[in-house]
Amino acid sequence: GLPIFQINSYPLRQKRFAFRTEAQIWAVTLFCGTSVLYASRVAFPIAAADIAKEFTWNKTDSGIMLSCFFWGYALTQLFAGWIADIYSGENVLPISSLVWIVLTFFTPQLFEFAYWSGFPLVILLLIRILSGVGQAFHIPSMASMIARHLTSADKGRLFGIILAGSHCGLVYWSICLHRILNHKSLIWLRIKLASPILHVIRNLVNPMIFCQKLYRAAAAAQYAGGNAYYTMFNWLPSYFHDTFPDAQGIVYNVVPNVSIVITSMLSPLLATLVLNTGQSMTVTRRLMEGISLLGVAACLFIVPYTSSFIPALLIFSLSMACRGLHHGGVSVNPHDFAPHHTGAVFGIFNACGSITGFIGVYIAGHILDATNNNWSYVFIITGVQCIIGAVIYGLYGTGSKII
Repeated sequence: GLPIFQINSYPLRQKRFAFRTEAQIWAVTLFCGTSVLYASRVAFPIAAADIAKEFTWNKTDSGIMLSCFFWGYALTQLFAGWIADIYSGENVLPISSLVWIVLTFFTPQLFEFAYWSGFPLVILLLIRILSGVGQAFHIPSMASMIARHLTSADKGRLFGIILAGSHCGLVYWSICLHRILNHKSLIWLRIKLASPILHVIRNLVNPMIFCQKLYRAAAAAQYAGGNAYYTMFNWLPSYFHDTFPDAQGIVYNVVPNVSIVITSMLSPLLATLVLNTGQSMTVTRRLMEGISLLGVAACLFIVPYTSSFIPALLIFSLSMACRGLHHGGVSVNPHDFAPHHTGAVFGIFNACGSITGFIGVYIAGHILDATNNNWSYVFIITGVQCIIGAVIYGLYGTGSKII
């Protein structure tokens, strides 16, 4: 086998991709894998409005069902990167992928059981949580693989492009869903871990990183951007369904995601262009993330003043496009400040953004319920958080190594 050496008790394989062609093959493979994974994830948000009608859910109920995915996802992120760093992403990723693929195949049977049981809400809640647990291993495993096998010059660019696959998956599955599926969500396997959370966190990486304001600034930006993205990802189908009932679902579920695909793939290249002008990594990361967060905030502040479908669609498409620039900013930051612990740090780091999946999405549903479906409050509160995140990261964000 390959020789292994230790860096701060984390085993790393002494191996790099020998040829650029090999790196490109891995990039295409991981891009496609990420696309398929996110394609399976988009089903429930798209079908949420119809499911809510069938089960007579209010907005709070819908918010719980949409957000509970992230209960499992965010908590498992704390372990997923740690496992990928120890056992290598190459070993973890195929197993986790096989698990969710097999379970996806049996999704119809699981739904039939939920309806037959007489307790569909409880069972679907559990399924959504377990779905989050299963998916949580994918991105930290990729981050760990890239950190081990690519040079520092290529890590950020390649990882950003691979992450763009998530948005491609949202696009093509949104199209397919309207044609071949009705009200089906896709399910992953629960992976049980016995270690207490706090004990594992203490052993993931040097705990001093959490005391660094540079790291906390990146976590704040990740939280703010994640809140905006997950709110739009989960609630936009319901927003358009409620506000513009005559609009075609295939349009408003696809167009915004097309825009984020484009900017997600371009953002690593744009970041490279900025670096090539002589700017530091820190300036580049701050610039890309600042434009992303402030752009999203501006769009969310404007959209309450729209009263027709096309302007609202264009504004949300622009907002998602701004979010795509994140892949040249904070999204690839763990490669900058923790090159030897990328998987573990990225897992914890990504949990900061995922927490908003169950907090922000649930709160949005509660706000809608309390204000008789006044979407303006949701968008304005989300936009304010984006501005706060942009300010914090603009002052303290870094592209330098921390540990």
